[in-house]
Amino acid sequence: MTGPSPPQAPRVFTEPPHRGKVLVISPHPDDESIGPGGTLALHTDAGDEIAVVFATTGVHGDARRRYDPAEYVARRQAEAREAADVLGIAHTEFWPFPDSAEASEDDLASLTAHVEDALERHQPDVIYVPHAREAHSDHYYCAVTTERARANTGTSAVTLAYEVWSPLEADVVVDVSATYPRKLEAIGRYASQLEEGDILRYVEGLNRFRACLLPHQGEYGEVFAELPLPGA
Repeated sequence: MTGPSPPQAPRVFTEPPHRGKVLVISPHPDDESIGPGGTLALHTDAGDEIAVVFATTGVHGDARRRYDPAEYVARRQAEAREAADVLGIAHTEFWPFPDSAEASEDDLASLTAHVEDALERHQPDVIYVPHAREAHSDHYYCAVTTERARANTGTSAVTLAYEVWSPLEADVVVDVSATYPRKLEAIGRYASQLEEGDILRYVEGLNRFRACLLPHQGEYGEVFAELPLPGA
């Protein structure tokens, strides 16, 4: 009797699953820390150079409209730089797209062009991007446009999709227990976002749950889906 193949257990790492120059596509200032922050700290500990691009300004993160929009954007960018210092990230850049907006094809084409430019400039060996089933439109748009940019540029970089708020089917699990305090410290630098919800508790719950995939006594895990090369 034959049937579908059973799912494979994710590959387990206690260090970065791939090495080299790293490019992180972060939809908002804080996703880079909330999602792969522990793994990024492992990269910097191993001597890998990391660049993070923030696709949107995050201006609509101020749901109660308590702040001047320009000042709020500047505040989030300052928080992102502080978080980058905690994780050891060498380069940050901020793109001008608004968050939580309905994107047209022209908008997606513009975002794709930005990703293509980042791939050309940074020449990464490893890319981190949110997975395409994240329950946030900005995360989805980043996933889609990164796939388009990968196809258009023909990059051979290994691409790992990360989760922020929506679980994914994991190919890789990384034990981030050693760097978890730094991940929490980096998230803690986003005071503007902690005012909006108990992010630290939510993230810790997810990462503790992901530790169930670790075959040893690790306390915290981050998981990723490894995306196929364009055309594969």
